[in-house]
Amino acid sequence: MMKKMLAVVFLFIVFKSNAQKADQFNSWWYYSGKYQLTEKFNIETLYSWSRHNLVKNWQQSKLRLGTSYNYLKNISFGAGYEWVVLFPYGAHPVPKKRIEHRIYEYFTIKNKIKKVSVNYGMLLEQRIMKDKTRHRLRLVFSTKTPIICSKEGKTIIGLSFSNQVFLDVDKYANNKNFSQNRIYGAVDIPLNSALALSIGYMNQYIIIKENRIENNHTLMIKLSHKIDFRKKKKQFSLL
Repeated sequence: MMKKMLAVVFLFIVFKSNAQKADQFNSWWYYSGKYQLTEKFNIETLYSWSRHNLVKNWQQSKLRLGTSYNYLKNISFGAGYEWVVLFPYGAHPVPKKRIEHRIYEYFTIKNKIKKVSVNYGMLLEQRIMKDKTRHRLRLVFSTKTPIICSKEGKTIIGLSFSNQVFLDVDKYANNKNFSQNRIYGAVDIPLNSALALSIGYMNQYIIIKENRIENNHTLMIKLSHKIDFRKKKKQFSLL
């Protein structure tokens, strides 16, 4: 596994130093929801409104519905469906607007080092297109920590960081599995016990072909919503 990760990093450095890149500026506005139904099961939702030329043109629309299972306190599994619309944009546009149906499965391992939460895992995607089905693997690493807290210990402002490495794992990869890298950093602001706002930056580096590279600088605006329905049930039972 370590050899594979080192090979991916090496390929990323080689491509970044030799290939001609198209630097582009985008913004992603998205909402994510996590709704805990039982001790083990959650419902997860997401909508992403992705724009090119900051906000001028369409880049992508993505709607997700999934579920996750808390196998242990720090290990969870999940699966779901995404409806994705991709639009022609930028220096290397797709030929025309297209729809993808995606099915995904993932696992996540969580750790905590003092105040720093650390997550890492893998996500496998089946991208169902009109003429073919593609398979992609994401290697995910993320951290989150508070930087300003109240006297009671509640987070007022936090920081988050993540990196995702995308590997094509199908016959269309042409023995060049590394296809994309996403580095993300953000400031997190809890609005109340259920809502949090994140404002950040993502560098999205996409290798379409050897001489067709996108280097996307992206403003990220995210609203996260969490509800624990177990607490709601307890409240109703008390009434």
